[in-house]
Amino acid sequence: MSILQVESLVKEYKGKGKDRSNVFKALNGINLSVDSGEFIAIMGPSGSGKTTLLNILSGIDAEYSGIVRISESSISEMTKDELALFRRQHMGFVFQDYNLLDSLTLRENVMLPMLLDEQEVALINAKTDETLSLFDLDEAKNKYPYNVSGGQQQRAAIC
Repeated sequence: MSILQVESLVKEYKGKGKDRSNVFKALNGINLSVDSGEFIAIMGPSGSGKTTLLNILSGIDAEYSGIVRISESSISEMTKDELALFRRQHMGFVFQDYNLLDSLTLRENVMLPMLLDEQEVALINAKTDETLSLFDLDEAKNKYPYNVSGGQQQRAAIC
C-alpha cells in the first residue's frame, strides 16, 4: 500500500528585481511512490533539490505544481493549521542539528509534541519513558541537550 504518492511535481524559483524573468526549475516533473514499510534515501549533489523536495513533502513549502498525497491525504489542499496538525500527528523529522530545545531536558523535548497534541498525561509519561528506554537514553533523560553527546541528542530527536 502506497503511503506517499508524488505526481508531476514541479518547483520553480523566479529571479528577484530586474531578474524576475529568469526562472530556475528546482524540481522538474518528479514522480515518486513509497509503499508502507519501504525505506528510501534521497541523495544528490548540493543544489539538486533534495531539501526543496523534503520541504514540499512535509508541507513546509506550498508553492509548487503537481500532486502530493500522504496516506491518501492531499497536503496541497490543507490549510496551514491542518498541515501543522498533520505534521505533528503523522510525520517525524530529524534535522541535521537535531532542533532540540536547550531549555528543556531530553525527556521534556520528547514529551513536547504530545503535550501540544493535548494527550493524556499518563499516556505522555508512558510513551516518553518507553521511547527513551528503547533508544537507551534512561540515564540521560533528565539532562539538557548541551550536557549530552551528539549521538544522544540525535537519538532524543528521533524519539
